Amino acid sequence: MGVGRGRNEKCWCGSGRKFKHCHLHREEQVPLQPWEAEKAFREEFRTPLCSAPTADHQQCSGKIIRAHTVPRSGSLNRIARDGHVYAFVPSLQNLTKYNGKLEPELVGVRSASTFTGFCSTHDDAIFAPLEKAVFSATPEQCFLLGYRAFAREAYTKESAARMLPVQRSADRGRDISDQVGMQMFNKLYEVGIAAGLADTRAQKAEYDRLLLQRDFASVRAYVVEFLEPPPVMCAAGWMPSTDFAGDMLQDLAAPGRLASMSFTSFATGSGGAVVFQWLACDDEVCDRFARSVEAIDDAELSSAMVRLMFEYFENVHISPNWWESLPAETSVSLVERMARSANPFRSQIAKPLLDDGVNVGEWKITRRFRVGVRRNDSQAA
Repeated sequence: MGVGRGRNEKCWCGSGRKFKHCHLHREEQVPLQPWEAEKAFREEFRTPLCSAPTADHQQCSGKIIRAHTVPRSGSLNRIARDGHVYAFVPSLQNLTKYNGKLEPELVGVRSASTFTGFCSTHDDAIFAPLEKAVFSATPEQCFLLGYRAFAREAYTKESAARMLPVQRSADRGRDISDQVGMQMFNKLYEVGIAAGLADTRAQKAEYDRLLLQRDFASVRAYVVEFLEPPPVMCAAGWMPSTDFAGDMLQDLAAPGRLASMSFTSFATGSGGAVVFQWLACDDEVCDRFARSVEAIDDAELSSAMVRLMFEYFENVHISPNWWESLPAETSVSLVERMARSANPFRSQIAKPLLDDGVNVGEWKITRRFRVGVRRNDSQAA
């Protein structure tokens, strides 16, 4: 494949470049060195930019900070030990160290849960109602939890897209058959990145519009409050495909817009909370997911939340005391869940949120409630 291709024709790999400038004699080139890939990874995933709405960029301070998706002072410090929490640190070095599987490692709370995605002015101004007031689950506060989560998702997917040229060059020094296999995988991966990025950009644009208009009427949330801060903290957005009952919610491979939801677990002034947040336009999928959360007994909810976090999110931060107190088989199972769900070469579980018998203990719940009302619910009332 490509062996007899003309030097000036487009390369078979789909890069858009001429064959002579792309894969001609690729098998004779110096292989991509681990330090090259690691350097590119660090640079792309630390690119400084401000994720505030474009229309508001004239107010940027120009000083991009390491913004915390889970607050450091109010949340991470509450579960830290000697200023450290456990986290999964994605890097090529760690993947090599642990044979393709990430293990949680201790990281300082100053760097945990950060991304260089906001300038100092916007990080302070946008999230002031969340960071400088007691959390009372107002529609605005729930919206801001989702806004921050989706800003990070957009930043991460943009960074992954910028890494694609490095991935395309990873077959340097490989024989032709290896080149073909690697480039076929790259094509599938790029299609997935492009689709996910398009959905996330559309979601972020809608959140930008609502933020600028300060319109929080379409905010929906399901909130669970705990007596103490949850020992696993996370801020992420995702597109739920199945719920906790194993029911299909949406086909992620289907064309068109996909429904999205954010998840945040954090400490509050009186204890802790988990907030599932979405917009009214995604009620059809996300309300059904919330109803599956409502159906879980209090005693089983903490295990379900941990199952969700380790299945779909890597931005999790864990209390060292809690993690080290887990039975060995429990922590091994959770690490395996994280590794399996993140590896596209491994077979995935069709209904990953069903109870798998892994119990992490009960986090005492003080209250559950909803924020926002579905249109048909308000009409029925």
